[in-house]
Amino acid sequence: MGQVLALGGSMHAFAHGLKQRDADPGTAWHYVSIDTHVIGMVIRGATGREVADLMAEKITGPLGLEATPYYVTDGLGEPFVLGGLNMPTRDYARIGQMVLQKGLWNGQQIVPADWIAMATAPSAPGGALYGYQWWVPAQASPGEVMAQGVYGQYIHINPSLNVVIAINAADRGFEDPGVYDGTIKMLRQIAEGL
Repeated sequence: MGQVLALGGSMHAFAHGLKQRDADPGTAWHYVSIDTHVIGMVIRGATGREVADLMAEKITGPLGLEATPYYVTDGLGEPFVLGGLNMPTRDYARIGQMVLQKGLWNGQQIVPADWIAMATAPSAPGGALYGYQWWVPAQASPGEVMAQGVYGQYIHINPSLNVVIAINAADRGFEDPGVYDGTIKMLRQIAEGL
């Protein structure tokens, strides 16, 4: 994937070119970023609209963000759906607050509450603590969930404590042993201290 991007290629073409799978659909789970990009391709194909336009109309516009989000794109100008959504930390926190409020924002139901409940519940095969694009930390309190980005970005949501914590980071060591567990511990300590 990195080679395709470095040479100005297409993420869509890269995804279309992938033919191997490790297991039959629905039998095993392993997070792979390109799968998230494929979700965006499906949304685009089903609606005939660009993902960034739909996101602006359905989610980020109604949230009243501080700044217009911008997207990392491939060599053809197509936004990544697997990552690269750039927003100020407070705007990420708005997304987390909307999820904490079961899709509700300023009296408007932005995302259906039943979808939020399904998306944030572990549903991956094999008991993985992953919903529909949301991670559930081990030993989670009821409803505790988070979005997680490469290099240490997080939206941590703890409904039991009514807390949302958003982090924008650039931690090249985010995959080092103990970093993830240490981050979850830190987020929980901050939430409990508020």
